[in-house]
Amino acid sequence: MHSLALAQTGAADAAWAKTQTLAALRSAVEALDDARASLAVLTADTDWHSDGVRAMQHSLEDLRRGARIEASEIRSRESEVERIDVS
Repeated sequence: MHSLALAQTGAADAAWAKTQTLAALRSAVEALDDARASLAVLTADTDWHSDGVRAMQHSLEDLRRGARIEASEIRSRESEVERIDVS
């Protein structure tokens, strides 16, 4: 009976860890999505023909693209964690 209690506790710990990990991953994706939306607005707002502003626009677009890639990677990790069987 004692080993069963330990096994159940281990499963509960694993389930809790999975839940916490998914929450953190979802928060990260949400933050990246918010950043991407803000960067898209900034990119559109700086769509001028000045060289300096154009360079800034390209930098903002690069940041937005990087945030999209990171969000995609985190979504992949989220899917992996969701598939973990903790029972």
